[in-house]
Amino acid sequence: MVGPVNGNQPSLGGVGLESSSGVRGADLVGADQETAMLSVQGERGRLLDKQIETQIQELRALNRRLELLNTVQAGLKAVQAQFNAGAKYDKEWDDAHGGWSFRQADSINRAAAEAGINLGFSSDGNTWRLFGHMGDMKEFARAYLPPGQAELLAQWRDKGDLRGHFLAVDLVKKMAGSEGFMTPDYPGQTLNRCPGGIRYDSEYGELRKAVTRVQGAIDEASNLQQDQMLRLQALMNRRNESADMLTNYVRKMQDSKMAISEKIRGT
Repeated sequence: MVGPVNGNQPSLGGVGLESSSGVRGADLVGADQETAMLSVQGERGRLLDKQIETQIQELRALNRRLELLNTVQAGLKAVQAQFNAGAKYDKEWDDAHGGWSFRQADSINRAAAEAGINLGFSSDGNTWRLFGHMGDMKEFARAYLPPGQAELLAQWRDKGDLRGHFLAVDLVKKMAGSEGFMTPDYPGQTLNRCPGGIRYDSEYGELRKAVTRVQGAIDEASNLQQDQMLRLQALMNRRNESADMLTNYVRKMQDSKMAISEKIRGT
């Protein structure tokens, strides 16, 4: 048994006609030349408009990803600047100058998560440093913990109050984990929910690798952005050409009709 033979996909000036297209060959049977031409050119313009809209949406999404990747890279380089030039690769962020920052980690990881890039950081289990080496611990406690707990942690930081230390140990058991740090969206939410994200115990060597990884993603996205902009420009040029062709055809048809009318009146 022989199956159906598939012909070439019909196109209008290089723009493929979809099966759901508004113009089909059968629709043009019996139509006069003017109607057929207007229908074909109108459909070609519609298809080009659809492709342009899709391309613009893709370009916007790519622009957003580039924005996010640049945010990640700026944050990583700011963290990198906290380390001495000759820092050992296993030196942790929580031991760097100024300690680690929950706001910086959250900014980096949220942007990385939205951009869809895994930064490659892992945990070594030094969870007790979650609060002990947080440079902006008191700010975090005031924002995300009950007032009583925030005060105890502040007393621990300022005066070495052991009650704050024991509270920190208890909080670490509830809040620490093995993923990248992100601030809570609601009270009691775990802090670690960004796979591969930067953490308080992230090491200098991991940081350098992450900077290289993100730069590669930025370069790749930038090249793709240029390609998509060129494709969009080409589509817009074709759309303008289609509009000009349709305008010229309508003008010629009008001129032709006017000439015929003048001849009829002159006879």
